[in-house]
Amino acid sequence: MKLKVILLVFCTMGFTLLLVVGLMERNVVGLLINETANVSEENIRLTFSALQRIVGVLPYTLGIIIAGTLMLSIAQIFKSGKKLLSIAVLVVLLIPMIYNIFIADTAAVVEGIETTKMSDQLSTVQSSLMGAVQQHYIGLIGFALATTLQLIFTLKSIKS
Repeated sequence: MKLKVILLVFCTMGFTLLLVVGLMERNVVGLLINETANVSEENIRLTFSALQRIVGVLPYTLGIIIAGTLMLSIAQIFKSGKKLLSIAVLVVLLIPMIYNIFIADTAAVVEGIETTKMSDQLSTVQSSLMGAVQQHYIGLIGFALATTLQLIFTLKSIKS
């Protein structure tokens, strides 16, 4: 039971951290859906500036949370006798994280945020910003699903 609760805490930490970042980015998220969305230059540059301030700690913090969550998920799978719900927790977290880290190239996105200047052309700032916003929302969805499934799995265990 301890493992399930600790994993639930890790999933919740990842979800909460990405929710806070997502709320910070809420004024520009429309650009993910439509590149011509009516988002002011001021909102784009302010959101970019905010991300630049946290880019030094966010990837490392998320990395620790992701690694801990994945290790705990794997341990839970074996401890639970490979129950489907425990496997689902790992899968719904692993797929978006693999996409973000390897396919969407988190390292390049972080480098883009670090090397782009606020004074650069708006298109350059927006391009750097939107790569990060996309990754944050994909991670948010993954952690939301993992948190929900882990909560269900934990509550089912309490009832049993």
